[in-house]
Amino acid sequence: MPGSCCAGEALDIFSDKSARRELRRYLRNGLGGDDAKLIAAWAEEGGLEGASVVEVGGGIGQIQTELLRRGAATGTVVELVAGYEDAATELARAVDVAERTSFVLADLVEDPERVEPVDIVVLRRVVCCSPKGPELFGIAAGKARRTLLASFPRDHAANRVFSRVQNTLFAVIRKKFRTFIHPPEELERQAAGHGLRRTRTSRGWIWETAQFDVAS
Repeated sequence: MPGSCCAGEALDIFSDKSARRELRRYLRNGLGGDDAKLIAAWAEEGGLEGASVVEVGGGIGQIQTELLRRGAATGTVVELVAGYEDAATELARAVDVAERTSFVLADLVEDPERVEPVDIVVLRRVVCCSPKGPELFGIAAGKARRTLLASFPRDHAANRVFSRVQNTLFAVIRKKFRTFIHPPEELERQAAGHGLRRTRTSRGWIWETAQFDVAS
């Protein structure tokens, strides 16, 4: 579950080495992951001309990079893992969007004012990285002037079992990182509290991808 916006030592599975792997993969194959491709496609359908984008917990910023390439005006990657910054900068330079993107090292749960509202907020596979996932979802929703695009684990028995097994393995290898599955109804309530409603959904076996738009 790449990308994180949870705090402190719990981020110990993310590193500069993993960032470099993501960078090589993107430069070789382009945007990876069905949910990432869907998020980018939905954002493009909604119109990218002149749009501002924030990718929360975006790692090296693959999705905001892709949206910049497709016509968005500005992009920002918000991360807690400092090790992603160099790879994010290298990616932006490699695809010639460096002058239109920035990297912000911040914990939005603790300091939500570090990021200004934008047109499109992306939150891919992030809320599952923290027990405060719903709170982060609400903060992200509050930053979206137009659209929030998110993916998160589906809340069903198989995913819950997998999460428990995964967390047990992390404990065995002495990693502090844990995964969490949050009820989608709670995420929707958080979005609704900021005037957004779910307008589109795609469900795979593991991941649920959703679009939330500002209610008219």
